[in-house]
Amino acid sequence: MCEGYAPPKVKTASCRPERLLLPKPKLASVQPSKIAALSQSVDYRSPTPQMPTFGFELSEDDKWYFTLFRDQISHELSPYFRSTFWSHTSLRDSMVNRCIHHSILSIGAYSRALMDLREGYAANGKSCRTWWPPSVMNRHHQAALVHHAKALSHLRSNIRSYGIDGRLTMAATLLFIVFENMQGNYLSSGNLIRSGIKVLRNIRGADYSKSILRRQWYRCLSTPRDEVDEMALMFARHSVATACIPFSHGKFAYHILLTEDEDEDGDTGLDGPFTFSPPQTLEQTRQIWDHLIVQISSFTSKIVWHNSNPDYDFDEPAAFREQAMYLAQLNDLGVALDSLLFSTVDTRDRQGLELLRLQHTIAYVGTSCCFDSTEMMYDQYIPQFEDVVQRCKRFTDFPSEVSTKVGFINEIGRLPLLAFVGMKCRKASVRQEAVNLLTRCDWRESTWDSENVASVVTGIMKLEGQLHPADPEYMVPAEKRYVWTNIFWDFEKRQMLLEYTKALPNELGEFDKVSYVTGV
Repeated sequence: MCEGYAPPKVKTASCRPERLLLPKPKLASVQPSKIAALSQSVDYRSPTPQMPTFGFELSEDDKWYFTLFRDQISHELSPYFRSTFWSHTSLRDSMVNRCIHHSILSIGAYSRALMDLREGYAANGKSCRTWWPPSVMNRHHQAALVHHAKALSHLRSNIRSYGIDGRLTMAATLLFIVFENMQGNYLSSGNLIRSGIKVLRNIRGADYSKSILRRQWYRCLSTPRDEVDEMALMFARHSVATACIPFSHGKFAYHILLTEDEDEDGDTGLDGPFTFSPPQTLEQTRQIWDHLIVQISSFTSKIVWHNSNPDYDFDEPAAFREQAMYLAQLNDLGVALDSLLFSTVDTRDRQGLELLRLQHTIAYVGTSCCFDSTEMMYDQYIPQFEDVVQRCKRFTDFPSEVSTKVGFINEIGRLPLLAFVGMKCRKASVRQEAVNLLTRCDWRESTWDSENVASVVTGIMKLEGQLHPADPEYMVPAEKRYVWTNIFWDFEKRQMLLEYTKALPNELGEFDKVSYVTGV
């Protein structure tokens, strides 16, 4: 507390002249190059130290892991987005929090193991594996597991001692998701996504008249984005990682947790449906997309579930109105995306814009055809499928600031787009070209692995009799078509258990199901 001012002392002749606490600033001319920098937003956050020093003992390997994460991995995890979480927030938190500290070291150690794996396969002329085989011992792999166990232990200890810190828990959960995705443990990754979304609900208050997604949208319009907002958008992107091919099984529909407080018309009863003004910049467009794609994913998942469970009550007129609303919003957003092609953006933003345009095309096709349980409506979009495949093939021609050394990124990119084409396009030549692109990939994107996705598409082509067609223009008839309805990942046995369902019911009105097991 302030106790007032001390009485002024009487100056004597022996006193030194009074000095300023701070030196006077020197006048200097402002260069033209600095004028533009002054007009931009200023980042008042403290700079990240180069290496943890106080309170943390780092071995030589740990220093290597931290440097690898700081200089390389933090830029590879989200190469298409301007994210400061990996390159600033997580590194800063690692200086004071042992959970974040060990999480970063676990990711750095596992990345080092994957780099050794890629170099070994390249030296032997073999196709690269995208995760470390459990049967092979490697000290970097073992160090990654040890650091991850320590991170979990410190988080549990903090929760027992101080309760749940929402922001810290969300940050740690995002790092845990990266670690599980890098190992290929998609089931644990999904459970972490669900837990992080529930923590976000508690952080954003008790206003349950709006969904989490709606509250985040209003914050985006009215307040400057903070670190929790950025993490919320990252969870939203994770929640739709498997939504490009909707599953009827509910455990994959994590995006529904973000919209569960809205009714079937997308209306909370208070503020009307989701609307947006025409975006003028790529950043504004991406903010709109991050909110719109979650709502569309929730909508299409419900429709796909209805197609396989037609006996339950369903308000079709309301669903058709909702579909028309989303198609209109996608059309408006598509116009804005096309206009941004002529704007001045750097190489990284140009690559991100092209990826966003590809995702927009797939979302428009999927939303247009979601009601057709026969899958025949997709045949009207053969030109769009051909265009997506060709643009995915040219995607690597875009200059990028990031060179992938590990073979893993934490955001979805081209793999789910090619998977969607492989599942929904029944033209033999286009489908086979999508599979060829998948098999030539040697990287993973979030929960998507190129080799496994190629196996899934090849499996449905085999069921539909299109694996080696004599005619490249051959189209699969309606009575032979299947849809991919479920998947289970056995992390211990390294197996995928797939389920395909016949698009049309049999004579008894039942849908034939086919199970398929593939090893990875």
